This record gives sequence, structure tokens and C-alpha cells, in this order.
Amino acid sequence: MKITTDLINRYLTNKCSAEEAEYLENYIQYLGTSLDQLLPREEWEETDGDVEYIGQEEIRAKILAAVAHKKKLSFRRRILVKLTRVAAILIFFFGIYLLVNRSEQSLPQDPKNLVATNRDSTQVSNLYYINSGNESMSLTASDGSVITLYPKSEIKYAENFSHLKERVLYLKGKARFEVAKDKSKPFRVHSNGVITTALGTIFIVDELKSTQTNIKLLEGKIEVKAEDSNKSRKLIRTYEPNEEITLDHKALRVLEEVKMNTVGKGRGGYFVQNKENIRFQNIALKDVLDLLAQNYDISLQYDQDKIRDKYYSGVYVNSNHVYKEIIKELNYLHHADINYTNLQY
Repeated sequence: MKITTDLINRYLTNKCSAEEAEYLENYIQYLGTSLDQLLPREEWEETDGDVEYIGQEEIRAKILAAVAHKKKLSFRRRILVKLTRVAAILIFFFGIYLLVNRSEQSLPQDPKNLVATNRDSTQVSNLYYINSGNESMSLTASDGSVITLYPKSEIKYAENFSHLKERVLYLKGKARFEVAKDKSKPFRVHSNGVITTALGTIFIVDELKSTQTNIKLLEGKIEVKAEDSNKSRKLIRTYEPNEEITLDHKALRVLEEVKMNTVGKGRGGYFVQNKENIRFQNIALKDVLDLLAQNYDISLQYDQDKIRDKYYSGVYVNSNHVYKEIIKELNYLHHADINYTNLQY
């Protein structure tokens, strides 16, 4: 078939046969010939622009639908962008709200890594300190007590203790306390539900983990108190200088304890309990029984005179009922006649 100007004109005016149209389209596609070569520019411009063709309405409908779909997507994108901006603004202001309203477990912070701010309550004005640096921070309370706040730790206490019945501090992290003596105002440190009380002493409180707290006494005397969430069980223990305790304040169990039970004896002892073992080393029988009662929730009955000035060392595989084996051995070694009642039943 020969391509002529007449064939091209009939193609453009939709008057050629299907065979001619197919031939001409294949020729242009596969041989790469442009219409400028087949149809002079003058003739192209003279061709009627309003030429009808097969499927004209169908193609027009598809084009309009595509344009509408594109506009719809564009509208959705604009809405999404606006919603994203609004959400970002809300998150920003919510973050500011949380920062301003942080409770005693979250304290303010400034570019210098340590800050003190005042916040008034109905009765007292509190001081909040946070040490997010790498060095310890020294603080002096209104009563003269000196607080060493370790890195990554926070503390809150009253700006003035003079009109209060007790000196109460809330700690998150680790701190050392040199307590000014004042028998009329107990000095209490709250840390993860554990309360350490002193009248005039030096001690360190350290939150080792989310469930563990270590308290070490350097001078004086302290009392450590804690209770479970249901307030059905309590822990109350007292410590002398160089004694310390590590406890699981959620399970209310003593994990480690160092005791200096040696008035005239010259011996010190320690206790360690983990998942595998339980160990006593030169622990006074009274302390051994207190530990068993605390960690295994049992009630003990015994004669104080039969356990006075007696000490015990031993290692056992830990289990839920290891206390039975320990009590049996204590009775055998010391003729203590210790009886127990399991409070869980």
C-alpha cells in the first residue's frame, strides 16, 4: 500500500478504512517517520481541528475522569497536610503541658543540667532539683542538711522546714544525705515506696533498678519502712553504721543485707538471696528469723532467750519452701524450738 497525501487526509478526517489506518499507524510507529515528512506544515494547519474520530466520547469521558481523580487526590493531600500540621501543633502544646505539670517523679531541667524552681502548694513552697549532668551536685536544705545528688537523679523537698512537723524529701535516683540533728523533726526520704527515716545521720539511698532500692548507713541510725500496694504486708527494719540493705520494694523482699551484730563479738555478717541461692554469713539468729518471716510471709514463734547471742552461717538452694529446711537446721543446731505458720494459707 502506498502512502499518499490523500491517504493521510482521509486518515485525519476519519474517512479511511480500518486496514489503511492500521497500515499508516504501523508505518509511523516502526519506521519512526514524522508527520512533518508525510504532511507539509501548511496542509496540517489547514486541516479541520474539530475532527471526529472513533470512540471520541469514550476517550473524552476517560480523560475527564482522570482529571477529576487527580483533583480529588490533590484535595486529599492538602487535607492530610493540614491535619498533620494541626496534629504537630497539638503534640507540641501537649508536650509543654506535660513538662509543666510533671509530678514528683519528673522534675524541671535547664541548659545548665541542674535547676531549682519554686512551686507553691496550699501550705509550703517546694524546691525541685534535677541533675542531668555527669557530676554530683551539692545541695543544702533549710535545716542545714547537706544533700549530694548524683548524676541522672532528681529530688523534691520543702523550701523551709521550720514550720513543718517533719522533714520529707522525695528522691528519684541516688543521693547521699548528711542530716542535721533535730529530734523534733524526723528526716524522711521517700524513694519508690520505701521510706528511710533518720534523726541525725549520714546515709545513701540508691534506686538500683525499677524494683530495687539500696540503702547504706554511714553514721547514726535509720529506720527503713515499706509496704506492698495492697498495704497488707509491711517491711520495717533498723540499721546501725556501716549496715545496708537492698530490697525488692514491690515484692517486699530483702535481697541483700549487711549487719554489724557484734557488740563485743568482733564479727560482721551479710545475707544474700537470688533466684538460685540463699546465703547467711555470721548473721544473728534474730536477723535470720526476721529475714525468713519477711521474704516467705510466715509467722514465727520462739523463745527470745534461746536465740540470744547466737549466729548462723549456711547456704541453700532457693525455693518457695526453703525456710522449712532452714528452721529445721536451726532447731537442730541451737535447740531453739522455732515454730512457724504460713500466712499465705
